[in-house]
Amino acid sequence: MRNLALGLVLLPFLSTAAQPGPVPTGAPQDEEANDEGMFVDRGEAMGFTIPQDEELDFKVIVDLAVVGETGVGSFRLSAGTEMHRAGLAAPEPGKKSGKKVGWIRGQAVGSALNYTLDHTVEARVMPQEWPHVIYRDTQAGSEHRKRELMYGWRQGKPTSWYRSDGHCRGCERPEHIIQGTWPFSSDHHCPSCRRGVHRLWGKPTVQDVPEGSVDMLTAIHLSRAMIQNGLDSIEFPLLDKEAYWDVTMSRGESRNIKTPAGTFRCIEVKLDPKLPPEKKEGRFRGLFGIHGTLSIWLHEGTGIPVEIGGVIPAGIFDV
Repeated sequence: MRNLALGLVLLPFLSTAAQPGPVPTGAPQDEEANDEGMFVDRGEAMGFTIPQDEELDFKVIVDLAVVGETGVGSFRLSAGTEMHRAGLAAPEPGKKSGKKVGWIRGQAVGSALNYTLDHTVEARVMPQEWPHVIYRDTQAGSEHRKRELMYGWRQGKPTSWYRSDGHCRGCERPEHIIQGTWPFSSDHHCPSCRRGVHRLWGKPTVQDVPEGSVDMLTAIHLSRAMIQNGLDSIEFPLLDKEAYWDVTMSRGESRNIKTPAGTFRCIEVKLDPKLPPEKKEGRFRGLFGIHGTLSIWLHEGTGIPVEIGGVIPAGIFDV
């Protein structure tokens, strides 16, 4: 397993790293860095590799104008592969299918001002046309929320399927009834709450999407492939819930980034989302609520993410 603690790394908040000192040569190293992993072929578009077994640990820091940088939690970005298990007929005893499933997972855990967060997103790349990718987004803690996105080729067309949960708004399920706590308060259905058990799946949205569309976690691995292939920029459709955006991923400046694991020479890759021409309005909200341009700083030799930064809304402010 590749297990690297890389952080003074900020995700998903606006990042400003400490000034680096002397820069050692080389890259983040471990004895299993050359594992084969799983190559994801995207046809005419650039493919990418999901590492065989990798964990990257980050610190989450919010940069506030008054108090400066404040640590609010941790983030783990992991990836791996496993053998594909078909859902129908079982393979013959002792015989493996030879097909792999690749997975990418991000988990953010933290707390601030009595607000707690345990947020997990996961993408599973399947060896089949539909669904080719299953993307799940689950939030727990002070708020509860679930989203699910599937995409791939369906009936010969690139298609996405998306659903999310929401408050049940007055359903008659007995388990959703709250007992009255005051002498004159009767049992009632809560008008609004953050209880996970009071949220139900909504009706899914199914639509055609552009060929080559990817989710946000996959986009991070595309940035690695872009650096590894020496490209200056690539363009691709990025799926965001039931919408999609035209994203330009471009190479930026280089600088040294100091982390507890060492100081590394990194290249900035910017993800700039824009509404496609046929869309009238919308607001991009990427990984963990990031909106606007997302910056990913990648080690220039390996493409391993070292720092990820962006802007998220916090009430009437952006941080």
